Amino acid sequence: MSAQPQTLTATPTTPTPERASWSAARWAGTVGVTLTVLVTVYLLTHPHSSDANQQLGDLAILSAAVFATASCARAANRRSLTSRAWLLLALSMGLWTLGQTIYTYYGLTRNHVYPFPSLADAAFLSYSVPAIAALFAFPRPRARRLRVVLDALVITLAIVFLSSGTVLKEVGAASDLSTVAGWTGMAYPILDIGIAATVLSLGMRQQPGQRLSWLCLGAGLLLLTVSDSIYVRLLVEGQTAITGSPLTSGWMLALLLIGMAPLVPARSRLEGAGRRHRLVLELIPYLPVLTAVAFSGTRVVHRDALLLVSGGVLLILLTVRQVLVIYENVSLTGNLEAEITARTADLSTLGSIVTSSREAIVGVSTDNTILSWNPAAEQLYGHRAADVVGHSTEFLAPEGVAEIERLLTAAVTGGRELGGYEIEWTRPDGSTVPVAMSISPIVHGEVVTGISVFGHDVSEQKRAAAALEQAREEALESSRLKSEFLATMSHEIRTPMNGVIGLTGLLLDTELDTVQRQYVEGVRGAGEALLSVINDILDFSKLEAGKVVLEPVDFDPRGLLQDIGALLSPVVQGKPVELLTCCDDAVPEVLHGDAGRIRQILLNLAANAVKFTPQGQVTVQVTSVPEPDDRVRLRFEVRDTGIGIAEVDRDRLFQSFSQADASTTRRFGGTGLGLAISRRLVEAMGGSIGLESKPGVGSTFWFAVTLPVGSHTAPALGSAGENPLAGLRVLVIGGTETNRAQLASQLLSWRMQPELVADGASALDRLHAAAAGGAQFHLVVLELNLPGTDGLQILRCAAADPALADLPVLILTSGPRPDPRVLADAGVSHWLHRPASSSELYDRLTGLTRPGPVGSTARESEPERPSAAGSDPAGRILVVEDNSVNQLVAEGVITRLGFEVDHVANGMEAVEAVGSREYSAVLMDCHMPVMDGFTATREIRRREQGGERTPIIAMTAGALTEDRQRCLDAGMDDYISKPIDVIALHAVLTHWVRPEPGQPPLAEPTATGSPAADGEPEAASGHRDEAVLDLSRLVDLEDLQAPDGSSLATAIVQSFLANSPRQLRELSQVAGAGDLEGLRRAAHALRGSAATLGADRVAALCRQVELSAADGVLSEQALVALQTELEHAHQALSAYLDRTDQLVASSRQTPA
Repeated sequence: MSAQPQTLTATPTTPTPERASWSAARWAGTVGVTLTVLVTVYLLTHPHSSDANQQLGDLAILSAAVFATASCARAANRRSLTSRAWLLLALSMGLWTLGQTIYTYYGLTRNHVYPFPSLADAAFLSYSVPAIAALFAFPRPRARRLRVVLDALVITLAIVFLSSGTVLKEVGAASDLSTVAGWTGMAYPILDIGIAATVLSLGMRQQPGQRLSWLCLGAGLLLLTVSDSIYVRLLVEGQTAITGSPLTSGWMLALLLIGMAPLVPARSRLEGAGRRHRLVLELIPYLPVLTAVAFSGTRVVHRDALLLVSGGVLLILLTVRQVLVIYENVSLTGNLEAEITARTADLSTLGSIVTSSREAIVGVSTDNTILSWNPAAEQLYGHRAADVVGHSTEFLAPEGVAEIERLLTAAVTGGRELGGYEIEWTRPDGSTVPVAMSISPIVHGEVVTGISVFGHDVSEQKRAAAALEQAREEALESSRLKSEFLATMSHEIRTPMNGVIGLTGLLLDTELDTVQRQYVEGVRGAGEALLSVINDILDFSKLEAGKVVLEPVDFDPRGLLQDIGALLSPVVQGKPVELLTCCDDAVPEVLHGDAGRIRQILLNLAANAVKFTPQGQVTVQVTSVPEPDDRVRLRFEVRDTGIGIAEVDRDRLFQSFSQADASTTRRFGGTGLGLAISRRLVEAMGGSIGLESKPGVGSTFWFAVTLPVGSHTAPALGSAGENPLAGLRVLVIGGTETNRAQLASQLLSWRMQPELVADGASALDRLHAAAAGGAQFHLVVLELNLPGTDGLQILRCAAADPALADLPVLILTSGPRPDPRVLADAGVSHWLHRPASSSELYDRLTGLTRPGPVGSTARESEPERPSAAGSDPAGRILVVEDNSVNQLVAEGVITRLGFEVDHVANGMEAVEAVGSREYSAVLMDCHMPVMDGFTATREIRRREQGGERTPIIAMTAGALTEDRQRCLDAGMDDYISKPIDVIALHAVLTHWVRPEPGQPPLAEPTATGSPAADGEPEAASGHRDEAVLDLSRLVDLEDLQAPDGSSLATAIVQSFLANSPRQLRELSQVAGAGDLEGLRRAAHALRGSAATLGADRVAALCRQVELSAADGVLSEQALVALQTELEHAHQALSAYLDRTDQLVASSRQTPA
């Protein structure tokens, strides 16, 4: 049923009964007084018209009598406590009206000659009997009998005293008591005395709500008796035509007051002044007493003036004193009446509340005796009040008497409400009900006078709680089934889609015409878009189900930004878009938070920025504001120069399945879930997210979170040993102003001395000036694409100066991968794609630099190294590495440095090997099966306690700051990043391994040039291989030998070609099984091998898969791209082996 709307209607105000009664009384009083005044004025102004006056007087009195009779009869018709009294009064007034009617008839028919006694006299006299009965019939408060009798006697005697002195004595003297006429004359004053005494005696004892009505009735009856007494006295004196005299107004006013008495409402507002009103009622009975005393005094002492004055003063003083006593009594009585009335009303209200309450309320005394038991308690507990009142409270908790007694005692002594308890109550009929009880003390002043025990049936609450719990369980089960369904469906859909995308990738590598290639690329694009939709929906479902749990750890925000740049670098390539990352200096080095989720949010925002920016710049920046308790407010911003967003579309952009408009989806694709997922992740971390945008100018997406500062500060790069970069002067050439400033900040953190120039001409001037002044630069960092010129042309111009010919140079580029042959022609062997991580930049600069005089470079000719046959080895190194390619690289490099090598495949074998023999150092991979490098290091350190410490150098893929700190925390001494750089490894081993006396020093490494640089011919393989591989990595390995004497580069490539298909199959298997940890390990292993060979695209995609798996997300798109990129790497490496074989064959055919 639907609720009907309520309407408010205005209703006319209905007069209350009290207001209506007052209105009738006012009208009656006004009309009656007006007629009385008119009649009186006429009678006074026409004293000689006796017949007319008598007729007017008789009719006026008769009219007033009829009004009084009708009013009393109307009041008798109302059903109330006073109905019987008004009925008797109506009978009394009816008799009086009958007498006046007969009397008026005699006047009209007998020319105002009235017989005496007559039927009129009988009616006049008989009215007093029902009148006195009516006075006693009115309800009145109970009073002490003796006081009532004494008051009545005093008042009656005073009235008799007055009447005998004024009327009774004169009538008695003039009447012949032996006749009916004599007794009839005496009956009038005697009955008047009875009525007056009754009125005055009962007037002091009336109910508070009836006093005004009684005042009108009593005054009317008194005035009626006085008028009758005067009438009798005048008759005795021989006067006639009395009803035509002004005495008529006395009868009229008397009857008018009697008629108005029923019209005056009970509990009138006039009784608000009640104290004066009650005082008048209390003093009225004393008026006849005082009048009688004064009257008798004038008769006794009228001849003695002194006695008259002193008696009068004494009477006045006595009267004043009595008035004061009465006033005090009235005040006290009034206050007590008000207080009693209010208290009675409060008790009645409280009793009604307790009685009508649906909660069981039990009153208990301080000695634990039940005093009260309301109806709800009878219904709840099943016991009648008569059966339990007066008994102990023990039966309320038969199984916990001690507990309830303790609570009751605590309520009495503490005087405060106590927390409730719950019992399972068994009723007398055997049924049980759960009851929640609470105890509250009853405090009067500061004393506890009792205790209230409240109880209510909680069966409904328990049923509701059980239903709620069942609904919760059903919701959880539904969520679980939903999650299982999504996981199963995503797996079932992704597996064939991976096959479709993989097959289309292979198909694209075959010979296809233009139309076929267009169709196949469309199929692959549609498949990748579908996979992206599935991944977004699965991730959003996890967030919606609340299954995403934050995992706060210490992390480096700068390293996190570098990760973002590295992951998006392949996406930016091929677009005229520059990607910048910037971390404010005020941001702490280490923070504590969920780095994986922050990375996911930044990747969502940054990937969107790159996607929606056709050309220009995308900047990822983080700033901070300190907050109390070692916390900071971080603000991450992603700014772009893309298409922008209209203001009307911004509010719904963070909603699920929502984009700016439909054209955006058609043009760029996507599910519209990325920003919704980001918003939920930010809110889960207690932060906020938003955007600022202008169409056609660009957008700034931001989110802010508050994180605590990390518990320790990670060491800066180079702090684990000697810093080979400290004090070196470096010239930074080209790039945007932001890029130069950011790079300068990084170089300064390594205590280098950077100098910045914006263009090639300025760079050449500074290089020549520095060389001429003897303050030559140690390094040059050059942006490949300079405004208006080619960066390599600057190097060629500088090489013309012999002083600058051997200056080490590092190339930075944000565009496509440079041609290695072109770099070699310009004398450059090291380059980095920007944005690059700090660890990559540090390692490249360290590889370019070594101790020596200014001008010496890594290109110096190799000194003759010790041979294994001609000298003793420098020591034995244990290589702990599960990847066969990395094992070959490490073995070749270490052998070249003069060491013998042992290698094992996991941490468990490393612990056993170190325990079985002594090693000069251990190169430890961090992530391996069976036992990882961190656990193995801790176990080795535990066994070494008290003995000699073996240097352990970590080999980490990327060497992020948090990874470095974790290595040091595990007990490792240093770390190098993979792929292994020969020069960096030489520097680390030189620091940690000290040759024994008589042993040769470590051989210096050699950085060889490429075949093209040495003038050797190179087979043309097209630009595809060079774009897939960084051939400079292979060139670095070509001078190293494998244990069998063959080229180490060839052995590594052959091992990679043999093992990578198995690794790819392993990736597909663990991805299909949803094993994210297995996927992370497999991607990590493949990344190390690919990075060693220079397959940077494969390594970057492996890094993306690894990070996504660590965040709990399966990156299907990255897996598909990895499969395709790995095929390209295989083709390029196979071409490299073919070229190497051709060079070897050619060299063998050349005569010695």
